Amino acid sequence: MSRVTVVVDNLVGHVSSLYGEHGLCMWLEHEGRNILYDTGMGRALLPNLKTLDLDPDRLDALVLSHGHYDHTGGLEALLGTRNEPLPVYCHAEAFAPHLSENQGQRREVGPPLTQTAYEALGARFHLVERHAEPWPGITLLADIPRRTGYEVPAPALVTVRDGQVSPDPFHDDLSILVHGDKGWAVLTGCAHSGVVNILLDAEEKAGASVELLVGGTHLGPAPAAQQEAALAELGSRQGLRVVAGHCTGPVMAGRMQAALGERFAYLGVGNVLEI
Repeated sequence: MSRVTVVVDNLVGHVSSLYGEHGLCMWLEHEGRNILYDTGMGRALLPNLKTLDLDPDRLDALVLSHGHYDHTGGLEALLGTRNEPLPVYCHAEAFAPHLSENQGQRREVGPPLTQTAYEALGARFHLVERHAEPWPGITLLADIPRRTGYEVPAPALVTVRDGQVSPDPFHDDLSILVHGDKGWAVLTGCAHSGVVNILLDAEEKAGASVELLVGGTHLGPAPAAQQEAALAELGSRQGLRVVAGHCTGPVMAGRMQAALGERFAYLGVGNVLEI
């Protein structure tokens, strides 16, 4: 059996004893392996894992979707609970500068610690470049090719290279392609490279249509033209189910519900999805 348990999301599902926060974390069980995807902002991770009866020592690996604090913030605490080092898969640029810019003011929004500091705590990094297949039935996808013309960099998210500020290209945006019991599924962190770009790359790698998309879409803060085009594409894929949350935002989630009908569901902490 393959399934995903939502450990961290902005909103809580049906279990009132769980905690919500601005962040994302999912526990993937597939063919006898346990893979954690992201760690949320940090405060909800360990309490929610305990409530959900998910033991960090059972983890085979952690996969980081990208280098933002709301996806990496719980890594230090997670490593502190482990009895053994933890393999961590990510793109090399997860630790590149990631900043948010608002009215000329910039703030750091990257991982709380450096890669070296995490290694000292027990992280064993494996860097992904385009495709990696560390376990049967699971493919890690990064850097995602930009194929659509309407999925553009978020204007408020920037990086610094050689002293120059520019839109963050998010080469580190990493998705997980899973060949589950019910077909092909894709897990996304924030889909900074574009949710449709991710679907296209996943389907090219799978050689088949993706039937389930789970995670953040970053369509909430996206430009209107991108929102409309992506919604139209998702709606046109009649075989696709979408379970979205986090950076999707409640307004966009409502619009997805209207566009996809029963093929849409909100993520929600504590929800379990069979894939």
